[in-house]
Formats: sequence, C-alpha cells, structure tokens
Amino acid sequence: MANRRAFAASARGVLAAAVAILALLAQVCVQARAEQGYPERTVRIIVPTAAGGSIDTTARVIAAALAERWSRPVVIENRPGAAMIIGAEAAAKSPPDGYTLLIAHDGTMAMNPVVYPNLAYHSQRDFEPLALLTSIAEVVLVNEALPVKSVRELIAFGKLNHASGGTATLLALELFKAMAEVDITNVPFRGGAPAVTGVMSGETQVIFADLATANAGMQSGKLRTLAATTLKRVPRLPDVPTIDESGVPGYDVATWIGAFAPAGTPKAILAKIEAAITQALAARDVRAKLEALSMEIRSGASADLRAVLAGDMDKWGHLVKEKNIRIAQ
Repeated sequence: MANRRAFAASARGVLAAAVAILALLAQVCVQARAEQGYPERTVRIIVPTAAGGSIDTTARVIAAALAERWSRPVVIENRPGAAMIIGAEAAAKSPPDGYTLLIAHDGTMAMNPVVYPNLAYHSQRDFEPLALLTSIAEVVLVNEALPVKSVRELIAFGKLNHASGGTATLLALELFKAMAEVDITNVPFRGGAPAVTGVMSGETQVIFADLATANAGMQSGKLRTLAATTLKRVPRLPDVPTIDESGVPGYDVATWIGAFAPAGTPKAILAKIEAAITQALAARDVRAKLEALSMEIRSGASADLRAVLAGDMDKWGHLVKEKNIRIAQ
C-alpha cells in the first residue's frame, strides 16, 4: 500500500513537472513567433516634445520610413511637458514588446538625469539604445530689436533673459555662462518652438536653439543670428561665426537625437528595429529630408548610442555638480 502511494505521488510529481515544461515550451514558442513576425500591428513612437521641433521632425521622417519598410502603421504620439519628462516616463513604463519606442535627444536622456534629483526614469537602466539618428548644431539668437550684433556684444550687454525649451538649451546656456562669465536669467517654456516664439515676441531676448527648431524664427526677420555653438562653422551658415571664435574659446555644443526601446524588450526585436532604422538612414530620400532640416546623419548603431549617452551624462554631470544646478520638478 505504501509503495502504491509513493508511486502515485511520484507520478503526480512527474506529471506536474511535464505540464510545467509543456507550458514553458508553449510560452517560448509563442514568444518566438511574436518575435519572428514583428511587427504585426501599429508601432507607436513617443516624442517627448510638442510638434514642430527637431525631435518631432526627425521622428516623423523615421516613422514614415519604418512604416514603408514594415508595411505597418508607425504613429507619432507627442507627449510634451515637464522638460520632456512626461513623454520619457511614459515610454519607460510601456510594455517592453517593441510596439512603443522613444525618439529623444540628449536633453531628455543625458541631461535630465543629472539635473533632476528625483527623476522618474533612468536613461541607462530603463531603456535599451536602438540607434543614434542625427545631430544638429545650435545657434545663438537674439530679438532683432536688441542692440547686440555679436557674442562679444552679448557678453558686454549685461543682464538678459534667455528662453529655454528644455534641459538641452538650459545646459547649453549654463555652459556659456560658466565659460564667458556672464549673467543671463533663464525663463522656461513648454518646448523649443514656444521658446523661439518667446524671443520673437520680445518676451525674452536670447535663446540657444538647434537649427531645426530655430529655422522658422530665423526666416521671420524677427531674430538675429549671432553664432553657432559647434567648433566648426555650420555649412548652411558660412558667414555665421562660432562661439569659439567669438571670444569663448573651446565652447562646443551640438544636439544628438536617438531612438530607444523600454528595457526588457526581446533582443531579437531590438535587432529588427535597429536594422530597419539603419536601412532607413541609408536611404537617399530619408537622408535628403533630414539634411534639408539641417540635420547631420549619424547612422550610429546601438553600441554607439550607448557610448555617446554615457559620455554625455559624465560631461554634463560634471558641469551640474560644479555649478550646483538644480531644477525643481
């Protein structure tokens, strides 16, 4: 009798183990099919800014290219606000299945984490880098009515108000203030495009803005371009000097834009997305659209983006610590 009971218990144990193994195998098969067939439905790209800025325009070009390659809709969801924190947090908390991606710039991913002490997301822990997409120079613009025609005159003018569309423009300003030893007060706006409008209207006097975001304002005749933020002059603006050659040697800032997925996204899906983005950036029509927006194509793999992110977090972290920069959330 005891032997029968022991045999029955053993059989039940073997059966339970077999059922568990079959369930696991079924789950693996389902996941493998999902990865193999990706994408099977609409892919959402979260952009943490309002429509019209450099991140949004880059994302829309990439989304159209991916939709064509995948024969699936790829939609943009603009989630602006709180210095791009709202959109990035939403992306970080999305299911890691490849159907929600984030396209963001260095302000969102490398600067926010070192400026905000209680940030709800961590760029290196909560995201998987997919690809480095583009970079773009910034320019220093002032309201046309301001009697300032050079960076040297800007430094000598005295106290001014700066329009900030997010952490990227804020830290570009803070680096300039530190290197030029000038006092400029920052006024935050809800995104880059509204910040440019704020300078055009005279609400503020100066802004550091990337070329894509600043383009409309530069064409309006209401803004004066003083300098480019990169060490080399911008090909599109050959007559505009750099900050480096305008009295602040060594100043060098450019904005990069990259694509990310929530941490935990299957590696096979990450590889598919990275390959599709790489193919898109190599296409002549995509390159032409981005270059028309004053973008420099980076075509960087996930490893490149991971390295750039780590380097910039270290660079900006030193500035924030040295100048004790903190922003209330």
